[in-house]
Amino acid sequence: MDTQKTRKTAFGAFAALRRNSLVPAPALVLIAGTLFSRVGDSLATLGMVLDAADKGMRWGVTEVFLADLLPTVVAAPFIGSLVDRVSARSVCLWALAVQAMSLGTAAAVDGFHLRIGLIAVSGLAGVASVAAGFKMLPVVAGEKHTSRANSRLTAGLSAAGLVGPALAGLLHSVSGTAFLLGADGVSFLVLAWCTALAVPRSVNVSIGRRPDAKLSDGYQALRTAPVVGPLLATLAAAMLATSIEGVAGVYYLRDVAHGNETVFGLFLSTWALGSIPGALLAGRASWSGRHTALILGGVLGISLGLLCAGLLPMAAAIFPLFLLAGFGNGVCNVGLRNAVHTQVPAEVHGSAWACYQALSRSCIGLGFLLGTPNSLVTSRDQVIVSGSIPLLFALWSMLRTVRRKQPALGEASG
Repeated sequence: MDTQKTRKTAFGAFAALRRNSLVPAPALVLIAGTLFSRVGDSLATLGMVLDAADKGMRWGVTEVFLADLLPTVVAAPFIGSLVDRVSARSVCLWALAVQAMSLGTAAAVDGFHLRIGLIAVSGLAGVASVAAGFKMLPVVAGEKHTSRANSRLTAGLSAAGLVGPALAGLLHSVSGTAFLLGADGVSFLVLAWCTALAVPRSVNVSIGRRPDAKLSDGYQALRTAPVVGPLLATLAAAMLATSIEGVAGVYYLRDVAHGNETVFGLFLSTWALGSIPGALLAGRASWSGRHTALILGGVLGISLGLLCAGLLPMAAAIFPLFLLAGFGNGVCNVGLRNAVHTQVPAEVHGSAWACYQALSRSCIGLGFLLGTPNSLVTSRDQVIVSGSIPLLFALWSMLRTVRRKQPALGEASG
């Protein structure tokens, strides 16, 4: 089939959506593929978690999550540096091919631990594909539309998080884990196809490269970015908090729901539901440049939602509070992506985003440990703590921001 004709056909399907969203068709193709692969990831992860639970494996669930966390933390600086040294398009396509092959092999084998090892390989390649995708998005969307593209992508990822687990649970009961792993592998092939359509070879030279890239470039770029650098501690606190709640909240929310699994499932869905309008609102043109306000406002929404949810153990209160927390999560994510795209040089976008993945996974892993039930504090107390930590950091960051602006205001009035 003629590649040019295929590309025109795919872009034509997005023409009406582009007119409404103001996001160029190539960016919409890339976003659609990313969302499809995210749903696939949900299928594979939940399938393995359910397998571990069915087999009564005490550390099986932890093993599934660590397979995704540890490779990112260890290898992110190396992989991010690679993304900035060569063509982001080529790195992305090769990485997606490795992910598809790893998941396809995992579907064909039978051992639980062998499958976990193959998922870890896919996770390593995923660091490269995600970093390369982050680097390519401004190129295919254009500088004018990058903020809105980030908004659409973040909202879509929230929707995928809403649909994926429910679909995984249904398919697992019908087809089993091997089918889910295979479906995840296919989703990466779909993303590779979308990437090849959205980013033709001629675009490669437009994506900034740094032949002398160092492993420290990504962290250095994050630290020196005017908005992201001062807010890294606050962002880390928010990620730590949500992962603490992710574990402790399972026990706390089940108690609040009085064992009603439907109510418990609705609790979890409410967060993702709230993040969709948050992400869409943050993508509005009037907000696109207000990175600090979006990040701090989002963290405040997360922290107040979690804190009050712990203080008010009633289902009627938790639903709107989780909507607030999810809304803040969506706003914060869009503000962060826009800040990195805007304030970090394009030639180190891959390293910066890979290193941010390493930071986020480290916080998530620590949060899982801190949120694990123990004899010292109750699960409700852990949820209250999860809201208090980012609240204190957000207030501290707001105070620092105000103090930095005061001298400038004084000089202007003088």
